[in-house]
Amino acid sequence: MQPAVALHQVCKSFGPRQVLHSLSLSVRPGEIVGLLGPNGSGKTTTLRLMAGFHAPDSGRITVCGREPAPGRGNADIGYLPERAPLYDTLTVTQYLEFGAGVKVAGAASARRRAIERAIDGFDLQGVARTMIGRLSKGQRQRVGLAQAVLNDPPVLLLDEATNGLDPVQIVEARAMIRRCAEGRAVVFSSHLMQEVEALCTRIAILRQGRLVEDAALGQAQTALQLQLALPAARHAALHAALSACPGVRGVDAAASDSGLSKWRVSWEAEEDGATCDAVLRIVLAHAELRAVLSLHDAVETRLLAALAPNDPLLRRRA
Repeated sequence: MQPAVALHQVCKSFGPRQVLHSLSLSVRPGEIVGLLGPNGSGKTTTLRLMAGFHAPDSGRITVCGREPAPGRGNADIGYLPERAPLYDTLTVTQYLEFGAGVKVAGAASARRRAIERAIDGFDLQGVARTMIGRLSKGQRQRVGLAQAVLNDPPVLLLDEATNGLDPVQIVEARAMIRRCAEGRAVVFSSHLMQEVEALCTRIAILRQGRLVEDAALGQAQTALQLQLALPAARHAALHAALSACPGVRGVDAAASDSGLSKWRVSWEAEEDGATCDAVLRIVLAHAELRAVLSLHDAVETRLLAALAPNDPLLRRRA
């Protein structure tokens, strides 16, 4: 299958600083590739090159088999940067109308249909007439995702799309991203290992502008360690609900002197993201969630191993 987006030996500098060194990376339709690396490794520059905001100094970028015009943007790309370009004084509908006017070709009826699909697809009906400045962070992220896919692009680029969201909003955002990813090539840049594990089919790790790892995520045992505020009388109901959740293989709980309880929920990671979201929904319906820790360290282990050669501290951890 032909890649939807591909970088071929791409180099990019800003002034005297070379940010990317002969980077080659491709993403096919249906893949969600997690783009990882420390600050300054070139992740955002890579996304901006794919989006057409920058042109490479050398090498080639192809989108759906074609080389886009340098520095002009590309209708085949949907892009949600870390700071979504939202206008607080516009309502959601007005903002999407503005976006559709720029991105959606054809008659006014085509733009109206695109806006209606975006509002329905991202559950924005209740806030369609609300000014964006009054929305919660989770609602703003949904608006940002809606504008990114207004013209149904085959490639979707997401830069820290779940950063700063609370647990409920993260679950909602994951579901939205999975829905957006159907049939598309998705590149998802994040510092959050649990989000990459939950969403991505592949990881690509950058170090100092070079690709040092490109690998599929394998199957493994995954677990969440949770700290909950939940009366002891309600433990049995939560235990039963979690045990009945499809995919869950084990549920263990222990009370503490502080009135909090520690829970460990494990499953086989064949449907890791969907199972994780289902577990969190059940927990949030029964208890107050104080802390959550992913015990599946596959992505973190690979990241540390890939970065270890240049960092003695990481070498000891890996």
